[in-house]
Amino acid sequence: MADVPQVGSYVAQADAAYEQADEVRERLARVSGTGTAARGDVRVTVGMGGRLTGVVIGGRATELSGEALSAEIMTAASLAEKIAAREVHSIASTYYPDIDAWKPFLGES
Repeated sequence: MADVPQVGSYVAQADAAYEQADEVRERLARVSGTGTAARGDVRVTVGMGGRLTGVVIGGRATELSGEALSAEIMTAASLAEKIAAREVHSIASTYYPDIDAWKPFLGES
C-alpha cells in the first residue's frame, strides 16, 4: 500500500488549482486597455476580448469628416486591443508561465 497515492494530496492540489483558476478569472474580468488616436481627440477603452467599454470623442474630433473620424476611432480601438492583449498575456504568463500561445497576438515570435 506504500505506493498508493494519498487521496488527500490530490484533493489539496485540486483545491489549489480551483483557487488559482478563480483568481485568474477575476483578474481577466478586470482586463482593460485604452488607446488614444494620434491627434489625442479620440480615446477608446476595451475589455477582455476587445469588447468595447468606452469611447470619448472630444476636442476638434467633431470637426473631422466621417471617414477621418472613423479612422481615428479604429486606430484608438486597435491600440486599446493591443494593450488589453498584453494585460491578458501578463496574467496568463504569471499563472501559466509555459504558455506561449499569446505571442503571435502580441507581435512576438
